[in-house]
Amino acid sequence: MTWAGEARYIGLGELADAIAQLSAESPRACRRVVVLLDHPPVQVRTLTDLPPVKPRHLAALVAQQAGRFFRRNGQPLVTDAVWVSKGATPVAYAAAVEETLVEAIATGARAAGLWLESIAPAGEMAPLTLLPKAERESRERAARRLTRRLGIGTCVLWLAAGALFFARLAWERRNFERELAALAQPLAAVLQARRELRDAETSLNAITAAERERGLSVVLLATVTRALPDSSVLTSFAWNADGTGVLVGGARHATDVVARLGRLESLGDVRLGAPVVRESIAGREWERFTILFGRDLGRVTRDGS
Repeated sequence: MTWAGEARYIGLGELADAIAQLSAESPRACRRVVVLLDHPPVQVRTLTDLPPVKPRHLAALVAQQAGRFFRRNGQPLVTDAVWVSKGATPVAYAAAVEETLVEAIATGARAAGLWLESIAPAGEMAPLTLLPKAERESRERAARRLTRRLGIGTCVLWLAAGALFFARLAWERRNFERELAALAQPLAAVLQARRELRDAETSLNAITAAERERGLSVVLLATVTRALPDSSVLTSFAWNADGTGVLVGGARHATDVVARLGRLESLGDVRLGAPVVRESIAGREWERFTILFGRDLGRVTRDGS
């Protein structure tokens, strides 16, 4: 303790002056005050016959039945109550004081420029508050206003953050679109070049395959021509890339043609594909033949014969 002072008052009208006097006598600037009331004027009770209501409803219950628990002396009372035990028999502490006294204290504190933190019974460990009703309502309204302002401020901050986010998103999108537009022409050129390269590769592959097949067909035709007997005529030659083909022509003996072609390794499964037709040409007997060659074609022919 750094300082102690004392002031006397006779009536409640002098209480405000006493509070202001004590505040002025303090060697240090005083801005806040906590008021502790002795017995009397405060009344303190231990209550055991209350229903087990919630803590926030206990103070209202005691205030409604203040005349049952405290002496009123014809004056309105300010009360408060808290639970101190919730066993088999709930126990509550309650306190009451005349409302005119606490109102005078609150008025004196305001007049002295002091913030009244609380009014409580002296020597009680339970957190009892005996602020006047008007002061409580004023503080509740202030708390609601503060909560509302904080809520509005939070909403404004969230809206501002959202606006900044969408603005940044729009800015990034514009930058991306500009970069994409700048790269559109080079990208189109690259894609066109890739398509041209792909088309050129396809054309080269087709040309290579055609040249290879043409070379094979020429070699095969020369081989077949050399293998045919002198007394034979080839009127049609069809050859597929899978190695199958059809020979149509005429010879003195069709079986001789089949035998000669059958000895060629480049042809496989040589067989007559249709009955031999005999006809006379220039006074000579000729046999018109249709010869199939190739393994797949030959197998189909055998299966179908």
